Amino acid sequence: MSLRISSASVALALLGACGDTSPAPEGEAIACAIGQGADFAEDCTLERVAGGDAVILHHPDGGFRRMRLDPATGVPVAADGAESVVIEQTGDTLQFAVGGDRYRIARGTLATPAP
Repeated sequence: MSLRISSASVALALLGACGDTSPAPEGEAIACAIGQGADFAEDCTLERVAGGDAVILHHPDGGFRRMRLDPATGVPVAADGAESVVIEQTGDTLQFAVGGDRYRIARGTLATPAP
């Protein structure tokens, strides 16, 4: 009987921890339109991964996309290869899509910072 009660207590404690929120990712705010038909808003965060050309695009719902920057062009490519990047607009601002998600990032934001 006491085993059932303690098991239930542990299960409730674990469920309670599920509601904790993670801190917001560190990085620069970027415009994104997450999902088909969504409008652009400065809701996503670009996080640079230390020691390389990788970046993570964090979505406001907790989702993310891991990318790496092509050293020749500075254009992001999918690091995990699940879905390819489709370039929609170039110039001072780069607009691209991955699946149903779209991103708009200033070229200067994507530039690799000098050491």
